[in-house]
Amino acid sequence: MTPEHDKLLVQSFPLLYADRQASIRESCMGWGFECGDGWFKLIWDLSEKLEKIINNLPNYCTWCGDSEHQSICECGCKKYESSWIRAAQVKEKFGTLRFYMTSSIDEIDEHISVAEKLSSTTCENCGEAGIRRGSG
Repeated sequence: MTPEHDKLLVQSFPLLYADRQASIRESCMGWGFECGDGWFKLIWDLSEKLEKIINNLPNYCTWCGDSEHQSICECGCKKYESSWIRAAQVKEKFGTLRFYMTSSIDEIDEHISVAEKLSSTTCENCGEAGIRRGSG
C-alpha cells in the first residue's frame, strides 16, 4: 500500500492502528499494510466499523482486568489502557485479505469475515471486480 494510504488509515483510525509505528518485534503492524492499493476502500470501510466498535468498548486495566477504572488504574499497576483491541496484521495471503487482531469480539470477527470474503472478488491492485486465480 502506498505511504499516503497507510498514513491516512493510521490517522483516521488511531485506536485500531495504535500499533502501526511499533517495532516489528512488538507487532506485525510494524510492517505496515502488506497489500495493494486496490483494497484500500475495502480496508477503509472495515476500519470505520471496527474503530466505532473499539471506541465504544469499556476501558480496562491490562493487569487486573478491572473495567471500572476511569483513567489511572486504582490497583496501582499503571497499565491502564482505553483500548486493548487493535489490528495486529493486515496483509494479502493466498489472494485474499487477512486482517488479524490482538484480540476480538464476535461483532468484530463478523465484519472481518465479510471484508475478507469481499477481497476474493476485488482486485488487490486496482480495486475493480475480479476473480481469484491460482498461483502465477
